[in-house]
Amino acid sequence: MSTDEAPPPGQAGTGKTFAEPVPATLLDAPLEYILVDHFRQRSLCAAMRRFAQQGRVDRAEVDAVVAYLRRDLGLHHRDEEEDLFPLLLRRALPEDDLAGALARLAEDHRQSRVMVEAIIEMLVARPGEDSVKLGRAGRKLLLDYAASEHHHLAAENGIVLAIARIRLTRGDLRTMSRSMRDRRGVPA
Repeated sequence: MSTDEAPPPGQAGTGKTFAEPVPATLLDAPLEYILVDHFRQRSLCAAMRRFAQQGRVDRAEVDAVVAYLRRDLGLHHRDEEEDLFPLLLRRALPEDDLAGALARLAEDHRQSRVMVEAIIEMLVARPGEDSVKLGRAGRKLLLDYAASEHHHLAAENGIVLAIARIRLTRGDLRTMSRSMRDRRGVPA
C-alpha cells in the first residue's frame, strides 16, 4: 500500500473512514490534511463500488455519504482551487509544467460537482425508507464517479502534492493553514 492509500492512524478497517472527520490539528500541516482527505475520498469511492455491487445502500450509509458530499467535498475542492493550486502556480518552475495539469484538475472538480449532485439526488429521493435500492443507472453513476475520482486523486497525490512539498515555502503553508481554518470556522 502506498502512502497515498494508507489509512490514517486508528482508522484502518472501519468501513466508513470517509465519514470520520480529519482531525482539526492537521490544519497546521495543510498538505497532510489534504492527503488524509484524499484517503477519505478513496474510502468513499470504495464504498460507492460496494453499493453498486450490492445494489442497495442502508439509510445510515446514505446519510454519511450525503453529508460528506454536501459539506466536506466542497471544502476540499475549495482548499485546492483557492489555496493549493494558486500558491503552487506562483512557486512552480517552468520545468514543473503545472498550469495545464492544474487546469485539468480544476475541470475535474467541476465535472465531479455535476456527478455529485446527481448522486445526492438519487440517494435522497426516498427519505423514509430504511435503504435505497439502486437501479442500473444509479449503479453506473456510482461506478463512474469512483473511477473518475480514482484517476483524479492519483494525479493530485502523484504530481501536485509531490511538487507542492518541494516548492511551497513555510509562509505558503501558514497562509494555506489560516485559509483552511477560516473556511471551516476553526480558530488558530
